[in-house]
Amino acid sequence: MKNNGLGSFKVIWMKLNNSSILTMEDRAINGDSRISLLHAYAEEWNLQIDDIDEDDAGIYRCFINNGMYKTLVLEVKVPPKIIDELTTEPYPYPIRSGSNFTIKCYAHGKPTPHIRILSYDQSDNIQIISEQNEVTIFNISRHTNRRYECIASNGYPPDVARSFQLTIQYAPEINLLINDNIISNKFFSINSNTNEIRLKCQVIMHPFEKIYWIKDKKKFNHSYQIYHIGNYVLSELIIKSFTNDYQGEYTCIASNSIGINSKSIQVIALSTTTLITTTTTTTTTATGERITTRYQRTKYARPIAIISHSTESLRVMTLSSKSKII
Repeated sequence: MKNNGLGSFKVIWMKLNNSSILTMEDRAINGDSRISLLHAYAEEWNLQIDDIDEDDAGIYRCFINNGMYKTLVLEVKVPPKIIDELTTEPYPYPIRSGSNFTIKCYAHGKPTPHIRILSYDQSDNIQIISEQNEVTIFNISRHTNRRYECIASNGYPPDVARSFQLTIQYAPEINLLINDNIISNKFFSINSNTNEIRLKCQVIMHPFEKIYWIKDKKKFNHSYQIYHIGNYVLSELIIKSFTNDYQGEYTCIASNSIGINSKSIQVIALSTTTLITTTTTTTTTATGERITTRYQRTKYARPIAIISHSTESLRVMTLSSKSKII
């Protein structure tokens, strides 16, 4: 405040909100070390407040004891700040598939912060899913986005953000492969003279707990390998020099705390049939001599087999070249 010709009059600074006297004449009297009086010139009495905070907002008045005064209003703009006790904690959450999850995001500041809750997919594409303080994600599955972020802003930087990471727990999902080919139909055949067969069980589950094989619904004492590849696990069963002894139903079973799943394939060795055809030709020479010629031709015919890929039933038909299916 600037005033000329004060003479013997006194100057007082007050905060009207709580009727507290801050300075009197040339000294601060409220005990707050942040508050001081600048009186570099005889006609100036300026109030200085260091390290302004939200509580300093209010109505200030400079009084002169001759009845004159001047009033000003101090507005303090406060950047956003997350309210921890009302906001979801920023650590990974284990969520069961099929359940719901609510994200809460509260912040204070002046002016009141604007809230946005964002979702990030695996390619980090962003989607605003809510501009409210709370949002619920329903029926979570392994395909649900796992990373979310709450951002509070009010035009006075810095903005504040909090991230949430979901760890989704789900039961096993299985694909069966034979020699790297996914079994997607009901028919599969294999020759009995095959040198090697690779049965592969591709499993996606979280948490990972157990994968094993059985044959003909019994424990199968055959070694197999387990590999972790990307977001799935691969169990590989290798059978060398495949013979009729290895025929049967192979089942891959995967389980964790969420559930259990299995898939089966019926493997049958198809034998090869040898057909020998004899042809007899008789010719008569000019002298009346008869000459008989016999030809033999060997043909390897593979039977036709229809194999049902199912855990419940198996139907096998071996057909000759003249058979009819009715």
